[in-house]
Amino acid sequence: MAVFTVNLGINDLQRSLGAFKTYDAQTQAKLRSAVQTSTSNIMLGAKRRARVKSGGLVKGISMSYDGIRNIGIVRAKSSHAHLVEYGARAAEERPKNKKALHSSALTGSGFAAAANIPARREFPFMRPAFEDEKPNLVRSAEAAIKP
Repeated sequence: MAVFTVNLGINDLQRSLGAFKTYDAQTQAKLRSAVQTSTSNIMLGAKRRARVKSGGLVKGISMSYDGIRNIGIVRAKSSHAHLVEYGARAAEERPKNKKALHSSALTGSGFAAAANIPARREFPFMRPAFEDEKPNLVRSAEAAIKP
């Protein structure tokens, strides 16, 4: 199963979270809570924004949290998630080492000499979810770090 991840980072936040072990236990707990809450909000935002046809894309969006490294991960486990997020250019498929393509979806007979696949525009769901949550994450991390 393919896993689609978008690695979006905030440089200032990465520097402050990089020094995670130097903070006292109470500050570490606040930072863990901030990152975990924001990760959950990003996942819910991505599920809200994802295109729903069969529901497989929405069901495949999941989150995980690593408390040791204090990172949250939101992924889309469906194999076509990257195509929805970034779109795809047009393509033409021709058979290799055969005379025709076989598919019941192509034509009524199920055979074709070539298939023209149109370009698909992007419908981002992960990036906007992150961009909406980014100010809250920065604000809560700064509040946790400041005494």
